[in-house]
Amino acid sequence: MTDVGQKLAAIFQGEHADHLAHIRSILALLENVALAPDRPELDEALRRAHSLKGAARAVDLGAVEGLASGLETLFSRVREGTLPLDQQATSVIHQVLDASEDCMVAVRQGRIPDAPAEALGAIAGLLGIQKPGLETLVEPQAKATVGVAAPLAVLQPIVEMVRLPAENLDRLVRSTGQILSESLRQSEVSGELNDLDGQIAEMSLESVRFRKAASAPLRRMASQPEFSSVIRYIGFVEQKVRSLAAQSRTTRLLQQRCEWNTRRSGEQLQRDVWSARMAPAEDLFEGFRRMVRDLARQENKEIDFRLSGSGVRADRIILQALKDPVMHLLRNAISHGIETPGERTSKGKSPVGSLILRLDSQRGRLIVEVEDDGRGVDLKQVNSVLSETEPGSHSADELTQAIFRAGFTTAASVNHLSGRGMGLSVVYETVHRLQGDVNLKRKESPGASFLLSVPLSVSTSHLLLLSAAGQTFGIPTHGIERLYRVPLERVETLEGKPVVNLEGQPVPLYGLAQLLAIDALPALGGEVLPVMVLKSGARRFAVWVDEFLAERDALIQELGMACPATGNISGGALLREGTVFVVLNPAGLVASCTGTSAAPVPRKAQAQATAIAPGILVVDDSITSRSLERSILEAHGYRVRVAVDGLEALELLRAEKADLIITDIQMPRMDGFGLVEAVKADPALKGIPVIIVSSLEQPEDQERGLLLGADAYVVKRKFDQTELLDAIQQMV
Repeated sequence: MTDVGQKLAAIFQGEHADHLAHIRSILALLENVALAPDRPELDEALRRAHSLKGAARAVDLGAVEGLASGLETLFSRVREGTLPLDQQATSVIHQVLDASEDCMVAVRQGRIPDAPAEALGAIAGLLGIQKPGLETLVEPQAKATVGVAAPLAVLQPIVEMVRLPAENLDRLVRSTGQILSESLRQSEVSGELNDLDGQIAEMSLESVRFRKAASAPLRRMASQPEFSSVIRYIGFVEQKVRSLAAQSRTTRLLQQRCEWNTRRSGEQLQRDVWSARMAPAEDLFEGFRRMVRDLARQENKEIDFRLSGSGVRADRIILQALKDPVMHLLRNAISHGIETPGERTSKGKSPVGSLILRLDSQRGRLIVEVEDDGRGVDLKQVNSVLSETEPGSHSADELTQAIFRAGFTTAASVNHLSGRGMGLSVVYETVHRLQGDVNLKRKESPGASFLLSVPLSVSTSHLLLLSAAGQTFGIPTHGIERLYRVPLERVETLEGKPVVNLEGQPVPLYGLAQLLAIDALPALGGEVLPVMVLKSGARRFAVWVDEFLAERDALIQELGMACPATGNISGGALLREGTVFVVLNPAGLVASCTGTSAAPVPRKAQAQATAIAPGILVVDDSITSRSLERSILEAHGYRVRVAVDGLEALELLRAEKADLIITDIQMPRMDGFGLVEAVKADPALKGIPVIIVSSLEQPEDQERGLLLGADAYVVKRKFDQTELLDAIQQMV
């Protein structure tokens, strides 16, 4: 197949989806308005059917061309006024659109699609054609290809594709994570080499001092034969120390370069592998159209099923895991939710039920919504069933959560579709395992709406690092509604349980250490309580921790051991220094809060001596940049001094050492590179961490700064005070 043919075929795939989406939206609009033959929407639908027919002919897809030609005829009759766009006509048009999509799905999967005889027969029946043959719907030049699948090569992507087993791709993801983990451990090697290089430099400096101090005695000893071997040994040691110092310096720089390149290559490889695992969400769920159609026919119901969310991409593993939960929700909507045409008509509804599957992505989350306009969830009946086993009053939130329990059902009988009380529990457990949540969304119109939220990828997450009971944990930020620092005097007691008043609402208060059952209640060291608010649906829970540490993107991996059955733990991740921390599951913590009967009130520790705030030296020739950085740092409790260039900075450092240096690069007299080199070469100053904050963003500039000994490099164009403060906190 020629390159032109491949490009044409790839373009047709997008054009086909676009035409079908617009025709569906036009149908939805025309169903809700008084139809007139001269409405411009009819002209648009006719134009799109005609364009689709021509495009299908161009890529030799006879089956799709025949369906498009039938659609064109239908819309033409509607516009002429000889065919009403009633429920029957609308149903046939949706059937034709579904059949066209089925053809495209089959060809994309490398299969020869079946001839769309049923859909074409429905068109012929609607038009009153006695013989529902294809020749009555399609122009003569297209008859030869109608019902025949296009050559499989037509829909091959423009680029060459390679089939790769899913397990191989998963192993590649794990290997990428191991490479990144190893690059983190290499930073420890860099630290050891830095220490070794420093010790050798001290030996070299001491050797030079010894030679200067002992030059006169050595000259006298050199004239005496009995000391000649001593003189040679001293010279040998001095030579070896100089050689060792040079070799150590070269090795350290080489190792730092290798570590930096390995980390960069590993991160790029990780991004490439993640991209390879991302797949269009609608591709996986398009097969549900036929399932809904078949189930509706079995239930003797008429259902208008719509799938929206073109362009949403997510991790293949996530999509595959969601297939069963979404299928269960659709089955429930068909069996429990949407009524029969007779029931709907008696309630003043359209005889055709509406079932919508929406896909969206928001802030790294895949949002899946299944909505219908049927009976909805009868919370009174749920309360009646729940009260049989759990007598007493139940809140609306408790009732909406009860429907996700295994075995819970309000169905009076069991059939092939539903009634066993397992469908929604499968949904909940699967979504919970994916670090997501599922809720029954409140809606004003009739029917029910279930909202699922899961990460777009299972591999990496944006985490908040925090400490509890002396241990470091990470928790995905998507599960956190907000962070607070609450004064201890605002902790109150309501019905014997601690609560904290947040924005006028009392929120139950729990300790993270208590939820994880890892330690007794620790004492707090200050007047404020670090609190994170977790949310699931309308429920909110405040969880206090010892300290908020930082935010970080991390690769979540299996811990190599069975996680607790509570579901509180998702896996583990690595800190930059190579140590492992546990990653928590927000949904599991919410479930633990729900099942915990009491929470101890935190107590304040004895007052301790006030610590001296760390001192930071800011070096920048721009008064604006100096003032900005100084105001940010002082607002966070740091002691700040400033210098206009590298030479002034060295003078200030030798007069009074700092705990950390923040420097620009482009400065008069001595630039930032020179300052870093001078600091790291001075035995008294080399232990001071250095952060470069510069507008120079070329990789070679960043590499040079890091190889000279800088501990971090922040680009001014992307300046984020959170990133800077995070780096400072890690270093001091």
